[in-house]
Formats: sequence, structure tokens, C-alpha cells
Amino acid sequence: MHALKHADSAEVDFLCFPEGFLTGYYAEKKLAEQNSIRTTSVEFQNFLKQTASFKVTFVIGFNEQEGDKIFDSAAVIEKGVILGIQRKHYLYHDYFTSDDHFTVFQSKGVKFGVVICLDTNYFEPSRLLALQGATILFTPMCNKVPLDHAFVNRPPYYSHFVARAHENRCWLVGADWVWPNDGKTTCPGHSVIYDPDGREIARSQEGLEDFIVTDISKDCLFHEKGRRVDGSPILAQEMAKIILGEQP
Repeated sequence: MHALKHADSAEVDFLCFPEGFLTGYYAEKKLAEQNSIRTTSVEFQNFLKQTASFKVTFVIGFNEQEGDKIFDSAAVIEKGVILGIQRKHYLYHDYFTSDDHFTVFQSKGVKFGVVICLDTNYFEPSRLLALQGATILFTPMCNKVPLDHAFVNRPPYYSHFVARAHENRCWLVGADWVWPNDGKTTCPGHSVIYDPDGREIARSQEGLEDFIVTDISKDCLFHEKGRRVDGSPILAQEMAKIILGEQP
């Protein structure tokens, strides 16, 4: 609740938490099952009640249980009410179930989507949200990686974020865990904000919990995205031929 209080005191409209923030994010299926939660449960409903007094609209990751399935999900919550849930599509752990829905949410006059961690590595999730009118892409992440992984050291820029922001005319707001080096894994925290031209506007302090904020004028939210998203009619026709197998 501390982060929500801080957001309200700073008059922040939107806040993004990391992937799996509410329940934890686990490599082992058993731990993931033990720490998953149903949105209809008393525990989750009590959590919603505790957030009802806050003005900030927030995105928070969690292991969502439905039936015998577990989803890597993010809930969009406003004043104690779930506006909706986005589930991850490209999965890192095979005990999760993938989903087939891409939802655009609206709050405070802003249309936005949620693209969870690995989903930003592929153009389709962000593009489908942009085509539905998303102007901001919120990206909950958990980049806890082995010590030989490229993300142990933070790059000067994130090429996939540059691409997703630029090609979709969207702001991109990413929130990541900070995980100290335990001799096997680490996460220095890759929280960033990119503008629709693919420029990095803000970056968290490496290895430290941080609260990064930027002001976005509604004049800088692109609703009309033009050819960058829609493409050209002729190119769309040629692509359709390839998909249908009509290309010689």
C-alpha cells in the first residue's frame, strides 16, 4: 500500500507494478500453485477493498488461478474495482496457460493496454492493442535471470521497447523487480519509460527500488496512428496472399 500512498501524494494518475508482484513469481510449478489466487476469493476481494480509497489507477501482476489452470496475469484496478485482467501470451514457464485475448482499458480519458514481460519481444500483442486504440503500453516484468544472461547488465537501451513504442505510436511504461545477486540469479531492475518515438524518458536506479515518473500531456497521446500501424492497403493485400498461400 506504500506505493499507492506515494502515488496519490505525488498526484500520479497511473501506476505499474512488476509481473507477479502480488503473489510472487516462481520457477517451480508447485510454488506457483501454492501462491496463486482466484479473483473471486475472499483474499483478493479484501485486497480490492483496501485499495478503494486510492485515486491512482494501477496495473499489478499476479498468478491467477481459474479452475485447474494458472495464468500469468495483470489486473487493472481503479478505486477497488477491477477494470479488467490481461493474461500473458508468450510464456517463460510451461506451467502457465496462454490466453487469446487482447484488451484495451480506459481510465481518466486514456486508452491503454498491458503487455506482460516476454510479450514485448514479439510485435503482435502490442500491435493488436494499438489497433484497438491503446496510447500507452504498461509492461509488468520479472527479469530475474541466471548470471550468464544478457540482462544481468542493463543495456544502454532496450531495442524491443524502442521497437514496440515507435512502431505503434505508444508510450511504454515498464516495471521490473530488483533481485540481489544470490550467486545463481539476479535482476538489477529494468524499469523504464519510452515515448512514442522510441526515446528513453526515464530509467530506474540499478539495483535499487525506485519510483520513476513522467508527465504525459494528452496532446502527446497518439490516437490517430496512421500508416505506422495500419500499413498500406497494397502491402496488406500482398501479406494476405502470403498468409493464404496464394503467393507464387
